[in-house]
Amino acid sequence: MQPRNAESRCWKWKEGITVHYAKAESKIPSDIAVVLLHGFGVASFHYESQFLPLSEAGYTVYAMDNVGAGLSWPDVDPAPGGPEELRETPGSQWGFGRQAAEGFETMVIGESLWVQQIASFIAEKVEEPKVILAGNSLGGYLAVLATALMSEAKVAKSKNESVERIKGVALINATPFWGWIPSKLKNPSLYETFPWKGVLPIPESVRNFALNWYNTLRNPDSIEWLLNFVTSNPAGVGHELPLRIASMADHPAGAAAFAQIIFTPQADLTFDEALDRVVENQIPTLLLYGREDPWIVPYWAARAFKRAIRARKGAADYLQLSPSGHCPHFETPKTVNACLLRWLHRNFPRDLAALPQELPASIGDSFVVREDDAREISVTRRGLPEPFRDGEIVWDDLPAWVQSLF
Repeated sequence: MQPRNAESRCWKWKEGITVHYAKAESKIPSDIAVVLLHGFGVASFHYESQFLPLSEAGYTVYAMDNVGAGLSWPDVDPAPGGPEELRETPGSQWGFGRQAAEGFETMVIGESLWVQQIASFIAEKVEEPKVILAGNSLGGYLAVLATALMSEAKVAKSKNESVERIKGVALINATPFWGWIPSKLKNPSLYETFPWKGVLPIPESVRNFALNWYNTLRNPDSIEWLLNFVTSNPAGVGHELPLRIASMADHPAGAAAFAQIIFTPQADLTFDEALDRVVENQIPTLLLYGREDPWIVPYWAARAFKRAIRARKGAADYLQLSPSGHCPHFETPKTVNACLLRWLHRNFPRDLAALPQELPASIGDSFVVREDDAREISVTRRGLPEPFRDGEIVWDDLPAWVQSLF
């Protein structure tokens, strides 16, 4: 599960929790770091195609495994003494006892913990003074949320200076929502109707439900089917990635972490509210979205772009990749790298012998990148959501699955 093209490192973040991260040093002296945040169910290895191109262009690249993914896990059983029948089952041995271990009484693996992890990681492990946060899917959501919450800490005059170091945010098919149990702040009465919200120990009723779901999802065939569903590449994702994900799921705390994640309440800030904070801090934002994503369809990208340029406070670019699905950095890596490097160089230029080309200047302008397997990917600058343009339906703003009906 260690990623290629970067050095694997471990960081003792909290008592009882070790975090794994990858680092690719810039090939030239650099004061800018790109911190890559992965999506749900994958880890730092999902960014193997970004380490070398970005580091060669003069940016030090970090990718960290969220706690409960990759190689970032509790060091000990967080709730020991689980049922005998689970103790010999890979992925289910830890976390199902009747009492939380010391130090794990309030720890819930989920977005709140991950945001804390991101802030601590930037403060303690990222050496460069300037930081670009970039994330795909859940990672994009966390990039916006972390930036916003670190900004609030700054306003509250805490000693957290991480937000002052964040100079840009890149969102790659960022999910605009996470969690299904409502926030206590936003809906306290509904929040209280849910008897369990992720704190150990895990109730028996939740344990059975979570184990059944977890064991179904972590089957390599199920993983490959799901990944192929969200990719636009006719060749699919291959067998290696599903096997790496399945291997990650064999950690003794895997099922318990999954149960906590799916029952973690929503954050107090929505994606829209968090993006507003990014705009208020005038942080340049790149929205890089695969058009053929069946989940985060073009509407969500255009909607996020509209908020990012609200009241002309934000400096945002919205680039649409086609054909490309939910994880463009994995499915169309050369195209994503080209977009990232053009955007990075425009906002944070490096002294390079060969400079990247410019981003498309006007809405509708595009360029084409040829992937290693000869697929040609179009990159087009997009703008606000609009159902009609010049009296006609805006075909390119419709989801790919809708277009396929005609």
